[in-house]
Amino acid sequence: MMKILLVIFTMAVATTAHANPMLEKCLPFAPAVCGLNDKSSQEEFLACFEPVHLNAKKPAEASCAEELAHARVHAACAADIPKFCVDIKPGANRTMTCLRKNSKTLNLDCRKTLKEYDAIAVPKLDGDSKKGERKKGRGHSGVAATRC
Repeated sequence: MMKILLVIFTMAVATTAHANPMLEKCLPFAPAVCGLNDKSSQEEFLACFEPVHLNAKKPAEASCAEELAHARVHAACAADIPKFCVDIKPGANRTMTCLRKNSKTLNLDCRKTLKEYDAIAVPKLDGDSKKGERKKGRGHSGVAATRC
């Protein structure tokens, strides 16, 4: 009986990750904020959390804000990614790097959204870090979703 429950739980977790992988960090907040669940679409998450201000000092909420910003970049840059980053293999933040390299030629909405994302997601230097050393950022968060 215990093995069956474990299998069901494992399948549920796997299904959750595949249902909406980019926004999995927001699932803990979604039911209370706007009644969303793991079957809600990315568009529903973005619409729900658009007016909600998450506390960047709380790691879980900051992680959710970063996931939302990432999804917004993909939505805003949907036309530019195939134009400028067609040969880029998804993962390890390569698409975001490609967009940054082409920032002067991106559409205005894409540039604006990418700038907002960078304000949230790009690791900042702090006073205690050695010069040039960065805090852990997006690539070190342990998120299961594939990074662009």
